Amino acid sequence: MERCIAAFSGRSTERGQTYSFDDVYEKLSGNGAEPLLIVFSSDFDNFMQYTDLFREKFPESQVIGTTSFFNYTADGGTEIGLSALAVYSGIECAGGVLEEAGRCPILHISAAKDAISSLGLGESDAGKMCCLEFTTAYGKCEELVLDTLAKASGELNIPVIGCTAGVRKGTERSYVSLNGKVYTDSCVFMYIRDLNGRISIIRENAYKHTEHFFQATSVDCENSIVYEFNNRPAAVWLSSVVGADIPVLAQNAARHPIGRLHGDNIYITSVKSIRPDMSVQFFSGIYNYSRVVLLEPDDAGAVIDRFMNRINGLDYIPSFSFAVNCAFDHDVFGSKGADEKLRSKLAGAVGVYSGVSGCGEQTDYMNVNKTLLIAAFE
Repeated sequence: MERCIAAFSGRSTERGQTYSFDDVYEKLSGNGAEPLLIVFSSDFDNFMQYTDLFREKFPESQVIGTTSFFNYTADGGTEIGLSALAVYSGIECAGGVLEEAGRCPILHISAAKDAISSLGLGESDAGKMCCLEFTTAYGKCEELVLDTLAKASGELNIPVIGCTAGVRKGTERSYVSLNGKVYTDSCVFMYIRDLNGRISIIRENAYKHTEHFFQATSVDCENSIVYEFNNRPAAVWLSSVVGADIPVLAQNAARHPIGRLHGDNIYITSVKSIRPDMSVQFFSGIYNYSRVVLLEPDDAGAVIDRFMNRINGLDYIPSFSFAVNCAFDHDVFGSKGADEKLRSKLAGAVGVYSGVSGCGEQTDYMNVNKTLLIAAFE
């Protein structure tokens, strides 16, 4: 029996078709046992159907899923389709749901505490545990969810890897699911202990810093709105450093993200909109008086090389891995043909893997954009 299997299919191109699930099921069901854990992602239209089918076919498995802009394994990837990672041995896991994610997920913190307690996670598990989470999009909920998971983790500081769900194009609708039930305005999570060794979460930014460092001097943290940079209207300041008029900046805002500086790390947040009062709303929060830097797209090949160097620097060979990358990264890489290069290189270095691409990524208990993440299991 193989420890882990990844399966991918893009045959279901219309709502209601089950071809992709049939392909995935055939591969996952032929391993001589029911998986302990299935992590899946799919396009929006067929997500509910896939959720029901996974529960029907694998009633004893823990199954966690999310809508995604791009679903991929080493075998391929597509915007319309289904990918799944099934783990059959060598782990213990326990999941739950934080509902009311955009309002008050702390009310449901007991779900996370109960999962941690059921696994008996403790200090002796340092380096061998993580929390995988998927959060619905556009609810201002990622920071609230991460704060809740951090409180639940306490001094254990359990590493987090996660994704903000992909939305149906032209809408703000997204889904996540756990064990046969689909959720909106929620975070689904799965605590995992690797019985075979270590878990490493590796991060690489797809954008690089420019020479423009400045400060957020007036911020609405709750709504991720910056009113002023360096005491000037935020959009006016960005327009001056980018060298583009406001309408041009608004049209190309996604290509001018901001890096939040935290020690030696840069955490990326993308512009969501330029507001009529010249304030700027971001996808992730920026704190008042925090130091930030304007970013620009990095060379896709250089990003992949750095990412792979970090992975190859591990002192163990991963058995399986789960990858997360921002939809904006897929746009950058895909336009240069580098997404296929990334998938093929991962296949030779991280064991069996699958990946998702959503509206954002979560790591280090921070919500970020334009970032490559991978959780590698020994």
